[in-house]
Amino acid sequence: MKKALVALSVSLMPLLAHAEAQPWDALRPVSNFAEEINEPVKWIVFLLALSIFVVSLLAYSRSKSKRMLLVSLAFFLFSLKWLIQVLDLFISPGNFLSEASENIFELGIMLSLFGALFYRKSWNRIFEKEPKD
Repeated sequence: MKKALVALSVSLMPLLAHAEAQPWDALRPVSNFAEEINEPVKWIVFLLALSIFVVSLLAYSRSKSKRMLLVSLAFFLFSLKWLIQVLDLFISPGNFLSEASENIFELGIMLSLFGALFYRKSWNRIFEKEPKD
């Protein structure tokens, strides 16, 4: 019985070692492919963000909705973040925009979208100008 358990454990050890490394190895080709197309993807995301910002700004100019203004602000921050990332390709490859700076942009984007999602007409007092005497 002991011999059978030892033989089984010895024969399963390479499988366990291979199974442990397998999930990481399976992700390597995807990660390598993502690295290869990183630069074009940055340009595409920037151009999409910029075009959505322009469309949302045009929608705001027609509707004058405070919600659309907040959505426009979110897409402005999003396109600004990606503009900086595209410029980073030429300035200092990958080192210009830190993760902490990226988090600040994303916080602003999330707050703008959150505000647009839960905006109520009763909040107009916040956005209105002070009445003149």
